[in-house]
Amino acid sequence: MLFESIDFTQLNETDVREEILAPLLRQLGYRSGTTNNIIREQSLRYPRHFLGRKKPNADPELRGKADYICEVDRRIRWTIEAKSPGSGITIDDIEQAFTYANHPEVRGVYFCLCNGLEFRIYQTIRGPESSPVLNVSYHDLTQRFDVLENVLSPSAIIRDYPTYVLDVGKPIGPGLRSVVRITGGYIEYLENSHNSPFLKGLITTITGGAVERDENGRLTALVYTRSPFASMQRLNEKLGLSALDLISKDSTISVDLGKPTKFSLAQRVFFSKGERMFNLATWSEIELPFNITCNAETLAEGILAGQDIKGTFYQTIRTDFSEIPPQYAHAMFTNQPILDRLRILKVDGRFEAHLA
Repeated sequence: MLFESIDFTQLNETDVREEILAPLLRQLGYRSGTTNNIIREQSLRYPRHFLGRKKPNADPELRGKADYICEVDRRIRWTIEAKSPGSGITIDDIEQAFTYANHPEVRGVYFCLCNGLEFRIYQTIRGPESSPVLNVSYHDLTQRFDVLENVLSPSAIIRDYPTYVLDVGKPIGPGLRSVVRITGGYIEYLENSHNSPFLKGLITTITGGAVERDENGRLTALVYTRSPFASMQRLNEKLGLSALDLISKDSTISVDLGKPTKFSLAQRVFFSKGERMFNLATWSEIELPFNITCNAETLAEGILAGQDIKGTFYQTIRTDFSEIPPQYAHAMFTNQPILDRLRILKVDGRFEAHLA
């Protein structure tokens, strides 16, 4: 394999992934959706006590996102983290990459780092303090590709780890791993308490996420969404509805229509005077002449059907108008003569999320 000369001063982290790592993985024998699979940007949750958090009961849970998880024969994994060529690989970078490979839902045999200029391979069992087992510079990659292949190709991984068992955790549901990716899906709005024609039939895209368990064994679902309108997307981002971090009392996803798994989320958000806000009633942006507080609640109920979670959802957005002059509140909306109706918006619909 020949690697072209590259001006690394023009590259960032994304360029390293696309121009160097993507073709390298293909040459090594990895393809998405095959038995030698590539999992990109897998979200991983870490308990509050992870890595010695100073206030384990108060600090927020950590989340990470592994750039690449390579999976051999659907059971043996190793990871790669891409870094910008503009700075050297630091101790923090090595420790971060180690935490992804060492995560209980990954259990990678190797963790690798690449900033374009160099490609390092570490053995996970030896920890982040150890020296790399192999370090290849980009300029030597063509001449030393066979050495890299002898460590990371699917056949080499199987040769060196013939009895390795990947996932010994409790499956999320029948036929699933103990942590699964959300690869896509949709959310369709059907009814709303304002009887807004704009919301009826609106479809929001599910772009990714993950379902796993927290340290108490409860299911958690991180769901990333993208609205069809930029203004609505900005509102959802502010309300915390573009990255839904839902939690369930259940430990597995139900397959029983009569007992769906329930996920819920509650958010409290403050909007400042002068901030631009999307008005769902008029489908336009307004500039707030005052401060307001919103409480957003989401409940999703669904069952596992093959590789999909399907079900219904309910969202409630409550707005505190207690300190707002009535004339301002009325001016914010059209065809809403009763202020009490403005205090609450309820929507419901259905969803479908695809798992891998």
